Amino acid sequence: MNASLAFCTALIGLLILNDANIWCFQCGIRQYKTRSLITNAYNVQPGDYPWHTAIYQVVPIRQYICGGTLVGQSVIITSAHCVTVQGQSEARDIDELVIKVGKHLLNVKSEFELERELSSIIVHSEFSSDKHDNDIALMITKEPLEYGKFVQPACLPTFSLTRDNAVGNIVGWGFTNKKSISNVLKAANAPIVSRALCVKSNPSVFSSTLTNEMFCAGYRNGTNACNGDSGGGFFRFVEGNWYLVGITSFTAAKQQNENLCSSTDYTAFIDVVKYKRWIEENSVSSFGSPCLHQPTIFMKQYSVHNNIHVTFMEAWRLCQAIGQRLATITSEEDSRLVEEAIAKSTNTNGPWYIGGTDWGNEGHFVWISTNTPVGHETGYINFSSGQPDNYRENEHCLEVGRWGGVKWNDVHCHARSRYICETVSPHWS
Repeated sequence: MNASLAFCTALIGLLILNDANIWCFQCGIRQYKTRSLITNAYNVQPGDYPWHTAIYQVVPIRQYICGGTLVGQSVIITSAHCVTVQGQSEARDIDELVIKVGKHLLNVKSEFELERELSSIIVHSEFSSDKHDNDIALMITKEPLEYGKFVQPACLPTFSLTRDNAVGNIVGWGFTNKKSISNVLKAANAPIVSRALCVKSNPSVFSSTLTNEMFCAGYRNGTNACNGDSGGGFFRFVEGNWYLVGITSFTAAKQQNENLCSSTDYTAFIDVVKYKRWIEENSVSSFGSPCLHQPTIFMKQYSVHNNIHVTFMEAWRLCQAIGQRLATITSEEDSRLVEEAIAKSTNTNGPWYIGGTDWGNEGHFVWISTNTPVGHETGYINFSSGQPDNYRENEHCLEVGRWGGVKWNDVHCHARSRYICETVSPHWS
């Protein structure tokens, strides 16, 4: 991985040690590949966000209160307001809280989840409970967490990943449109917006509270972080790893009920990279051991599915169901591999769905499998001449091979077509 992107080499722990091999896990990599606060979001599958953490209070009654993000074997990052005495800047007693990782269903205990008590809670010394300034805290567990398929650390960035229009994922068990905590972990896409646009959208909320250590994101279309999502992460997938870019802090209250969030306002997030030094100074000794072997490259294999014609979303789910994902094409080499896979398939006449879509954000195509903008980092695009054209303003998904070759064009997402899946795996040096 690109060492300049993360100080996660300090966050990596050993998983297996035997006579033949030493295995370790990088940060920000999903290990479970099988696929079977957030309103109007989609349910995630077990193992999709193995760093997402549930924070529970155990007194006066045991109940879920906030989310957090695992970044080391003993370190969880969350919002300060989640772990402080209400209305104050003082940390709650460590005996009042516990954390759980590896959890998917909030109200159902699984064999994969781990629970830990805390040895300390570190709240930023300049946290302001009334204005949400420096709304960040660290939770250090008494015992380290063992990494596995459903428990992994997220990466921490060393430089800003918060450029305008960059799309990230927010994750949580927060209130749904039914105005109750979700039992199933949910995620939603959210583009980062400029400070000026955020303040203009709701001056009474953001003009006096949004600091230089925060950013705003969201669609204002009913998809938003909500009650119960606080402390959870805003994640971006960059060069093969998931990064904790932001921490869910606050949004506007609903006009009809000030105890509920507004689902049509942007959400403010703490910009994690602004606190890199503070995180290092307060928890470096709690991070896991570095890997002895690093993956040097990610290998892609494409499979062409000609046996059934399906919609775009059906294709996405069918790829997930076999432990793969709908194809992403991010380089000339990828295009070459796709072309080879088509040539070896049972039907070499296209088209086939690939994983690009601008559904919900017209003109801004992203790879649905990785939630990264098409052309991000590598700059690679391969549209046919005159494409995408959004014919009749109703074409929001990408396909290849309609006119031969592996050029792309946009198409109606409900059109029925064949599809191409991919498998991505690290090649160990």
